[in-house]
Amino acid sequence: MTPAVAVRNLANGLNMRAPGVSKSILEGLDEILTVNRLSLPQDLRRSLACTNIIESMNSIVRQVCRNVKRGRNAKMGLRWTAAGMLEAKKGFRRLKAHKHLPVLKAALQNHRNGQSVTPVVERLADAA
Repeated sequence: MTPAVAVRNLANGLNMRAPGVSKSILEGLDEILTVNRLSLPQDLRRSLACTNIIESMNSIVRQVCRNVKRGRNAKMGLRWTAAGMLEAKKGFRRLKAHKHLPVLKAALQNHRNGQSVTPVVERLADAA
């Protein structure tokens, strides 16, 4: 059974008990499989599998933009969004697997070029 089929079966099994979880799994299926396909180190895979970082930033942007009473145009909306992101930046911490980011870069470049990613990733992972 391929990993895609296994994840789809898991999502279908959860559909009756937890439809939100099932929908979330199916929505992130491509990302889940891409992270695994790239053969990234376990620490980096774990960090990339979680969307808490993005959700936290979005929450802070919403809080900042809630102060807007009258938006004049789209540029103003972009400025408020940027201000919210700068505010969220203050609370960001270093990614636990930050030492493996060169591995991710090499894996993505090789994936884009259609090359095998495993040998390069393993060499860089050993170096990190």
